[in-house]
Amino acid sequence: MKLKDLLLELFFPSFCINCQRLGPALCQNCYHGLKFYFLQNKLQEIAPNLKEIYFDDLQIMAKFSGSIAKLLKALKYHDSKNIAPMLARMLWRHLVIPQVDLITFIPLHPYKLRVRGYNQCQEIALELGKLSGIAVKNLLLKKKNTKAQAQIKDQDERLRRMDDLFQVRNKYKNLIKNKIIIIIDDVITTGATLNAASKTLKEAGVKQVFALIIASKME
Repeated sequence: MKLKDLLLELFFPSFCINCQRLGPALCQNCYHGLKFYFLQNKLQEIAPNLKEIYFDDLQIMAKFSGSIAKLLKALKYHDSKNIAPMLARMLWRHLVIPQVDLITFIPLHPYKLRVRGYNQCQEIALELGKLSGIAVKNLLLKKKNTKAQAQIKDQDERLRRMDDLFQVRNKYKNLIKNKIIIIIDDVITTGATLNAASKTLKEAGVKQVFALIIASKME
């Protein structure tokens, strides 16, 4: 351990985000209490929410509850970027990482990115890239600063809000043609945002899109 890390550990020790036990952000007991999904393709579960599905495979690690919900809220809203590597390792351990050309992620609108300081999905993707040896690229730009999908109750309105929401960054338009890509998102509610991003990638020439999600709010 480097001296800087040792001093930080001494004066600002880590605690389990769920039970406050001294140690990692998620202790072993709370880790085993997570509601992991067994390996399966979730496309059929999400199909009723969408008129057409543009991603080719959907893997979700766990249910959005308990400790995993606390971890994601801390990462997303409380400047806890240090949680991202652990979540990436959990994805690496619990999901089947397909053989692909690139990894990307759901982008934030530039304004929201400035306010938050980082994109939690990007941080997870970068760490997964290190584990897998797959290049990570910031392929997409979010054009509209929409509020969270979970706040929109009407299903048709959710889908309408997704129209023309994303675009592929100009410098990557040639790079992604006929490529197979993983897209990372932290939480899935109906799949509308993920589907809109996947549609944009497919329309730009991407061959296949595999979605990896940390947690699901789907019933």
